[in-house]
Amino acid sequence: MADEKEQVLFENAAYRLTSTGLQQEGLTARLQGPGKLIICREGQGEREISIPPPPNGCTGMRSSIPVLTAMYNLAAHELQANVQPDGSMLAGANWSTVWTRDIAYAATLGAALIAPAEVRASLQSRVKDGIILQDTGTGGGWPISTDRVVWAMGAWSLYQSEGDTEWLKYCVDVISATLAQDDALLPSHTPLRPGETSFIDWREQSYPDWMTPADIGASYAFGTNVLHYIARMVLVRMLTELEREKEAAPHRERATALAAAIEQAFWSKANSQYCMMRTPDGCPDERIDSLANALAVICGLAGEHSTRAMATLPSSPWGTPVFAPYKSGQAAAYHNRAIWPFEEAFVLIAHAELRDPAGAAFSMAALLRAALAFGTNKENFHAESGEAEGTLQNSDRQLWSTAGMLGLFYYGLFGIHYEHDNLVFTPCVPKGFAGSHWLTNLHIRDMVLNVRINGYGTDICSVRINGKPATPILPLDTVGNLQIEIELMPEDSDEPASNFPTAHEDLPEPEWDNPTPTLLRWHPVPGATSYYIFANGSALGATPDCSFAITRPPTCCTEYRVQAIGPGNAGCLGKPWQSCPEGTFSRLQPLSIGEEAEYDVENNQAWLDTKPCTALLSYGGTTLATGTYRLRVQYCNATASLRDGDSCALRELLVDGEPVAIIPLPHNTEAGNWEHYTLTAPVTVNLKSGRHTFALRYNSATCTNANGKLNQCMVRALEITRRG
Repeated sequence: MADEKEQVLFENAAYRLTSTGLQQEGLTARLQGPGKLIICREGQGEREISIPPPPNGCTGMRSSIPVLTAMYNLAAHELQANVQPDGSMLAGANWSTVWTRDIAYAATLGAALIAPAEVRASLQSRVKDGIILQDTGTGGGWPISTDRVVWAMGAWSLYQSEGDTEWLKYCVDVISATLAQDDALLPSHTPLRPGETSFIDWREQSYPDWMTPADIGASYAFGTNVLHYIARMVLVRMLTELEREKEAAPHRERATALAAAIEQAFWSKANSQYCMMRTPDGCPDERIDSLANALAVICGLAGEHSTRAMATLPSSPWGTPVFAPYKSGQAAAYHNRAIWPFEEAFVLIAHAELRDPAGAAFSMAALLRAALAFGTNKENFHAESGEAEGTLQNSDRQLWSTAGMLGLFYYGLFGIHYEHDNLVFTPCVPKGFAGSHWLTNLHIRDMVLNVRINGYGTDICSVRINGKPATPILPLDTVGNLQIEIELMPEDSDEPASNFPTAHEDLPEPEWDNPTPTLLRWHPVPGATSYYIFANGSALGATPDCSFAITRPPTCCTEYRVQAIGPGNAGCLGKPWQSCPEGTFSRLQPLSIGEEAEYDVENNQAWLDTKPCTALLSYGGTTLATGTYRLRVQYCNATASLRDGDSCALRELLVDGEPVAIIPLPHNTEAGNWEHYTLTAPVTVNLKSGRHTFALRYNSATCTNANGKLNQCMVRALEITRRG
């Protein structure tokens, strides 16, 4: 047991966090003086971690609670250890570079305050030809992954702390050009942006088993759309700062329309929560994405839903999982069944902004416990054991994890934030963390701040600046050294304990059992008490049985899906099954390819090579009745792994010689496996009765994939289905 004089910061059934250390089953971690951490694991003996103070000139932090001082110093030291000779940053000890989302999230969490020059160099390294680089991801990156706009959030954080107008001008050009490229390629029928869920980019960990990279690219993720909203609003704020309001106006309109679309698409009135994503045909995936919820609260998008959105975040004893329910059938932890400290830090900041000390205490303790237990700021750890062992991939001193620890202090404990042209302090100090805390040598614009907060709670009793009574608000054009003392007014009653729902595993996806156009059948799912049936994305009915009669067979092609429902639990929607009445489905084989192509059409397949030409692949023509049609290309892209890379191919689809859409043809198998064919995401077109021709074209509109050089794949049939 801890010494009776020790202050208990947080305690639950899994661990006890005190002012000088940690106790959990099989592990203790204790401080010996300000610069030494001793970790003792059962059966492994002791390990000593040296914790040096922050580098000279760096923002410092000290506290009457020793463990806070030590974990701040560890994070500041590890952040500095990630700096490369060229001044940019590594993503962590196991990585040789930094990525767009890593540096953007890290900058937002605190790296922009403590290492502004390094953040600037890193952000600039993620720009090529004036466009933000998309990180590698499922199917070959952009446009299957579209979260590169997170760069704007990190860039804005740097501007807030430095106030550099030249940086602002550079960022406006970069963000504008990137959004314009998205606008030219991504569908325009909705303000929502399709693409993979930000950072949750291992499809087998987080998406239904049936979804291919093409399906993922055509789905709509809550988190990614929140980032696109933030990017639009950042651009508006930047242009406003530069007094270019006329240019800002259309982006403000786009952001407003996107906010309304997000509300309609992702907020469930029935469940009072945001769903994680919607499949290409509009079906909701009702899992909860913790990072997306936290960001929606922080940026103001959640509005009146904010308190409910944070209260419904599922938890484990060790912190807030990336998403829940966990995906059944995936035992290993990475995004599934895992906690990521950077995501926990955003959850903490959201709780602090809602003046929720109990929620903040839960996340603060989760961050501190992990750093103490591992002796470093790990990339992730298992949500069910609290250990890093058993995770599929990990790293010490992960950049955004170290920044997340810094964010605990800057934006949680001290409550630094910006309102218009002011710097504001709104501390959030849970009762267990009561004490005196100092930030020293904090540089913001032309100010050098030394800030002391004392007590606990969220209500400020008094503020003194350079010894004189004041408010916790400083104009950003303030100049000079300032000593700020903030006294908090503690609540008379105890804080209510955090009471988040416990994360659990979802139900498996139903598997079809020889369905027919008049009777849908599927195998039973253990734990399911009923099943929901969807037709073309709309709810069709529910049944406790494993079959569902179609009493009025549709006259057009219909895709059916089934979802298993149990007591307090649900699964992802199962694989679609398509029923097409006679005359509503056809396949066209490749007919010919332009003279500039390297290879001719052979065996009903064509090689679409990377060529700076206008090679046209023709599928010929067919006679169709008036109606709404979905067009999908059968293809194979084995240029790199299904999981990552950057060579998602792009081609323009022509109908009757007119362009109707850009079709992504992402990696759909492992590198070199050129025998595995799947379908692209569908393109919907309205056609009148008569003969119609179809073709694929490579031109200037399709040569701008993430790779920039490799843009090729094999294609076979074009599938045409009438949907209405």
